[in-house]
Amino acid sequence: MLFFCFFNLFMINQPNVSLVNGVFGVGNLYFFFMAYHGKAKPWHRHFLTVSATAAAFFAFYNADVRAGAVYWLLLMPPLYCLLNGPKLGLIYTLLLALPTIPLLFIKSDSIAYFPYRSSINFTFAYFLACTVCYIYEKQYEKNSVNLRKMAYQDPLTGTQNRHALKIFFDQFNRIPNDPFQHPRKKEESMRLLIVDIDYFKQVNDTFGHDIGDAVLVDMADLLKRFTDSHNIYRIGGEEFLITLRNHSATQAYKFAEAIRQRVESTTFTPQEHDIQITVSIGIAELHKGQTFRSFLRDADQNLYSAKNQGRNLVHYGVIDTLESVKSA
Repeated sequence: MLFFCFFNLFMINQPNVSLVNGVFGVGNLYFFFMAYHGKAKPWHRHFLTVSATAAAFFAFYNADVRAGAVYWLLLMPPLYCLLNGPKLGLIYTLLLALPTIPLLFIKSDSIAYFPYRSSINFTFAYFLACTVCYIYEKQYEKNSVNLRKMAYQDPLTGTQNRHALKIFFDQFNRIPNDPFQHPRKKEESMRLLIVDIDYFKQVNDTFGHDIGDAVLVDMADLLKRFTDSHNIYRIGGEEFLITLRNHSATQAYKFAEAIRQRVESTTFTPQEHDIQITVSIGIAELHKGQTFRSFLRDADQNLYSAKNQGRNLVHYGVIDTLESVKSA
């Protein structure tokens, strides 16, 4: 836009168009700068959309049709879809078409330019560009959702998988090193529960793997009653991990104990089989700068301690005795 600002001012002597290009050009430079430093806001793309539309339409409105400014309007539908998605992009496209097509008809009313032919050609080209971009963006959104599910979701239980946990771990440990990044308002604590089904191999050996898979699905559904599904990860065959934000040691233990008691009192009935299972739960706190491998080692140690003490219980190393928590 800044190029056309100087071009319109010095080459074709159109100060009004030059002013519009200059104002929006400076604004867009600022937003690109913000996006480069990771501080882009949702309304920035709307400003970019409006500024590009205003500059292109203002040039078309003030210039003769033979100047070719109308061609820039053909780029608007792809820009709308790319910046705002297919639905909002379609709305922007229709809004721009309302004044543009009648104005093109009026400006083309001469012997050299047949108004009907100009308007029809522009209308078809304009909406064809919109249709192609709309279909592309809709398919892109659909493919993105499917790929994200394949990458981050466990296909059996619908919980998140180990790869998603690694992404979560990296985001939690990320320390902003850019001076333009906002620091965290409050230091966030994070405790994680590893929930392991006791003697799950016996379930598979006794009832078959199909029944075992059904038990895992029911187990995931039970855990979803305690927390949102995006906080639950399946990290092994019969192991689940739950993230707890800003929970104290006592709160985390009581949360885990509630899960243990619910599982113990639940009869799982896949394909009309009555199956009783229990779980052992280990709790660990996630510290800033802690490696993913180190954290899993700490959590596994607490889980193994629970299993070594007889299974069907919760273990957290920072709590001296179970009684001290139960009485709290």
